[in-house]
Amino acid sequence: MFNHIIVPLDGSALAEEALEEAKKLSKSTGSPLKLIRVVDTYRTQSLPATGMALDYSMLSELAEEEIEDAKTYLTAVVEKVKAEGYDVTGDVLHGPIARQICATAGPEDVIVMSSHGRTGIKRWFLGSVAEEVMRNANCNVLLHKSQNLKEA
Repeated sequence: MFNHIIVPLDGSALAEEALEEAKKLSKSTGSPLKLIRVVDTYRTQSLPATGMALDYSMLSELAEEEIEDAKTYLTAVVEKVKAEGYDVTGDVLHGPIARQICATAGPEDVIVMSSHGRTGIKRWFLGSVAEEVMRNANCNVLLHKSQNLKEA
């Protein structure tokens, strides 16, 4: 039915709730799962000018560490899901999160993801990756609404 069921994961329990929904969809459609983790290495390029000296090599080291952590996490999740009998792959991507999620999906895919459920001023300040994905994806998007939403 779908070429891929794409599941963006950020390491949180909330994101992994969407994985459970994606596994149900995979089982019913026979579509393979594609788990992705996006590391936004570009956010450091837009740091405000503060007049303070900033060691940019340290930022690069932090980004590399974040990428390695993402690879370790995603590998563990992929292995666990494979052991459950699913056809699954994983990929760590770099760049603006919503843009990379959308770029990964083709028209015959579906993106299954959770939303933090922020509203009001927090949503205005922090933005919504889920909202941006819904606006820009060229495929279907299934948003998982958690029953256990806590302030994130």
